[in-house]
Amino acid sequence: MSLALHDNRPQLVTSPEIAGKLVEKLGNAMEDLLLLLREETALVKAGKLRQAGEFAMDKEEKAALYTRLMLAARDEIETLKAFVPVETAALLKRHEMFRSEVQINLAVLDTARDVAEDILRTVATEVGRTEAPATYGRGGHPQAVRAMSARGVAVNRSL
Repeated sequence: MSLALHDNRPQLVTSPEIAGKLVEKLGNAMEDLLLLLREETALVKAGKLRQAGEFAMDKEEKAALYTRLMLAARDEIETLKAFVPVETAALLKRHEMFRSEVQINLAVLDTARDVAEDILRTVATEVGRTEAPATYGRGGHPQAVRAMSARGVAVNRSL
């Protein structure tokens, strides 16, 4: 049996077959997304940000599918437990592990973004400092140099 979607949600789970399909599809979607997140995390840790960024569209699609199925399962959790209790329990356990791996991925991406922004800010400040003229004021004393950022340095926050 296939799941009939209405408003991005499956019909009410009315049989063990439909319950089994929903649990199976959610498990597959979770595994597909998890494999992609692991690969992305490894690339970011290796400093290969451009390659990791190439996963964005695929990650968005897999995350959307996972979210739709997860919401449908959440809405039908009691029915799933009644029709396929063993599979549902295994899925819930797997979901906890999935959440922890997602947290690791988010932490790695956040750290990479912070490091990249810090590097760009430091470069902009240093470039701005070299633009300031070194002059002397009255009495032959050096004038205080104002800290300024360079013009023309941009930060892309899409990572």
